[in-house]
Amino acid sequence: MYFSRTAIVSALAGLSCAQSMPPAPAASGMAGMVMMHVVQVGGPNGSLAFYPNNVQAEPGDMVQFQFHPKNHSVVQATFDKPCTPIQNVMPNMTTAFFSGFMPTNASFEAKKEVLTYTIRVTDKKPIWFYCSQAKHCQAGMVGAINAPTTGAKTMEAFIALAAKATENITPGQAPGSGGSTGTSPTNGGNSTGSSSGGSSGGSNGGSRGGSGGGAAGGASGTSSSTLPQSTSGAISTISAQSFVGIAAAAFA
Repeated sequence: MYFSRTAIVSALAGLSCAQSMPPAPAASGMAGMVMMHVVQVGGPNGSLAFYPNNVQAEPGDMVQFQFHPKNHSVVQATFDKPCTPIQNVMPNMTTAFFSGFMPTNASFEAKKEVLTYTIRVTDKKPIWFYCSQAKHCQAGMVGAINAPTTGAKTMEAFIALAAKATENITPGQAPGSGGSTGTSPTNGGNSTGSSSGGSSGGSNGGSRGGSGGGAAGGASGTSSSTLPQSTSGAISTISAQSFVGIAAAAFA
């Protein structure tokens, strides 16, 4: 194969220019990408917990709850009433999220048969939630988004308050009627539910103490593939060695 000296010089000049340019950013770092935080609802051997139970998220991030056996729910609460729907405490708040009950037999390791419920974080105020099944809330099945790590309203304090709750209430259930036992998803089928949540509760020591942060939610009552917590990608490139190899072959 024959290469003219002019073509080779042009190729090497192009290589030098390309090497001086900064590398293209990975997809995970590009502006406009959405971060997905995954929270496992229930754990191996039927453990009653959220994993993790405190997510640190930025406004615009998504939080996806993935449900495991046997039958759980995710209900927004206030810090002071861990096992009570936030609407019961703040009647004017119509944007709180509730996943409905999500009965499933999918194993904890399943990746393609997981029921999910996803919300969008709209601000940095703490968002508190719990499972309204039976006595799961009192057993420690509570969680938060952006819970403070210091002060009076930490995740540990929320768990301690939940353990003292006299009831575990599902949205729509009258107080004093006892604990709930859900049997079917509220948001079933292929429909998705959504709400825009910008309301916030009272504060204690600034916005970190707010009892209800903003979120927008949507449920999927059918199985869906696991979504990654973040997306990364790479752009194919031709190494400098390849260009040098072409030039060497031409002069040989």
